[in-house]
Amino acid sequence: MNWRRKSRKGITGIEAAIVMIAFVVVAAALAFVVLNMGMFTTQKAKEAIQTGLEGATSALQVDGSTAALVNGNSKVDFIAVPIKLAPGKQAVDLGYSRTTISVLITNKAALENAYEGALYIGSNGLTSDNPAVEYIISNYLGFGAGKLNLTLTDSNISNLDALRTVIGNITSKLVANGNVSANTPVVFVVFIKNTKIDAVLQNGEKALVLTYLPNATALGAYDSISIEIHPPSGAPLTVDRTMPATLPADSVITLG
Repeated sequence: MNWRRKSRKGITGIEAAIVMIAFVVVAAALAFVVLNMGMFTTQKAKEAIQTGLEGATSALQVDGSTAALVNGNSKVDFIAVPIKLAPGKQAVDLGYSRTTISVLITNKAALENAYEGALYIGSNGLTSDNPAVEYIISNYLGFGAGKLNLTLTDSNISNLDALRTVIGNITSKLVANGNVSANTPVVFVVFIKNTKIDAVLQNGEKALVLTYLPNATALGAYDSISIEIHPPSGAPLTVDRTMPATLPADSVITLG
């Protein structure tokens, strides 16, 4: 019987190592892709959660007691709400074209946006970021440098009466010029501590949200008002206040 030698080829150790290394490289690449996609998804989820939290919380908070001025008819016609940035929040642009402030007075008025801009009291006197208000200040009221003596601090609210007079005059001119309707609430923001003369509220700065309530919109005993500040981003800051039973004429009261 003739036997023919059969030829059989096997895989040497080097060839096996090469194949094994190839499998390891491919597996490592796939693992990197999967890990990278997982990290990307986690980051996007974190950003979505952060965005949701920012949208659900306001960047502003009330900083102290809300003050109100009672006129000679025992009606509240001027309200000042002190505000600042909430802890951990970024700067907020309170500019005339960036922020809206709505006012709701039960059975009297409801304005989607009563905001007429920011007011600054600095070395150049009284100025505003609202062109219509700035025009009135410069051309009608003449409040240039040194012509308006107002110093506002946390412990000094005696100048609120002077601010009421100024804002009342500005409002009268806005009505006369057709910028706002007669007998409607008007809101301004005046900065108490402003490291930069601009409408951006930053850490360490404070401002007053001033609501002027002319004539029929003035508040009597037990009347309620809701002031809602809508910054460019984040949830609005809502301030609800109810007037007390007794409103002494020509006085300053706190509303909590």
